[in-house]
Amino acid sequence: MSETVFRYTGRQRLVMWGWALLMAAWAGAVTVDAGRDLAEHRIGTAVPVWLVLGLAPTVLFVVLAGMSTGVTRIDAQGLRTRGMTGRRRVAWPDIESVHELPGRGRRGTITQIGVTRTDGTSFLLPIPYTSGVVLEDPDFHDKLELIRREWRRGRST
Repeated sequence: MSETVFRYTGRQRLVMWGWALLMAAWAGAVTVDAGRDLAEHRIGTAVPVWLVLGLAPTVLFVVLAGMSTGVTRIDAQGLRTRGMTGRRRVAWPDIESVHELPGRGRRGTITQIGVTRTDGTSFLLPIPYTSGVVLEDPDFHDKLELIRREWRRGRST
């Protein structure tokens, strides 16, 4: 089998980058306002306001920008992932199960793919996933079946 690469759909990337840019703009506006307060020697209000309303969106920007670069790769040896939680490489014989994990998100349902290793540890694949109408991946179940098929094939060799 040649390598298959799963990335976020174009729409998923667009929505994540849109939110990330909105967070960056918000953080910038709050930082300018806090800078004005500092220039006018109102330090008592500037720092807490900036920490809460400026720093939090900056952290969210980094998370959202990083999420859109996630990837899952499968080949004859196993699967590799890269996402916000780091990189993983797992051989097919070391995987006990590949399963669908439906859950609830802030804006409805989110379905991800979970992997359980033979040692009992488990993790979620960063991609593919599907969520609601805006972040829907119409090929999610086809991608899940492809991963399962390659896992079964890799375990039997």
